[in-house]
Amino acid sequence: MKNHISATFLSKCLGTTLVLLLGGLSNLTAQVVYDVDPAVEGIEKNRIEKSKTADKKIMGYRIFIGFSAKRADATEILTKAEEKFADSHGAVLIYDEPNFKVYVGTFATAAEADAALVDVKREFPNARKLRMLIPNPAYIGPTSN
Repeated sequence: MKNHISATFLSKCLGTTLVLLLGGLSNLTAQVVYDVDPAVEGIEKNRIEKSKTADKKIMGYRIFIGFSAKRADATEILTKAEEKFADSHGAVLIYDEPNFKVYVGTFATAAEADAALVDVKREFPNARKLRMLIPNPAYIGPTSN
């Protein structure tokens, strides 16, 4: 003897079961707790902070004039650059592990950097233009009241 189950009976049973399950699940809540390594948490905080300050820097140009692994030697290059370009372009010393690098100026466009490079090469013949992050001239920092 074969048992026949009608399709309508099967669909009604399935529908009723789904309604009961979904109705019961609506009262349930779940909470996910992450156990995060402190080192990973620190990296994530740095990433978030960088994204908040992204508008402080833009891609622009600086003119690289020299470097040294010794701060004193790089400072000598910086002093010479400041004497020559303090009024026009300025100079800066940036530590880029393992070297101290000296740059002249911050330029938003390649044309500005090319024009300044002509002047800088008179004093530093090996100078070259580099594309890098520079302070955004349009950035207005938070005001302290």
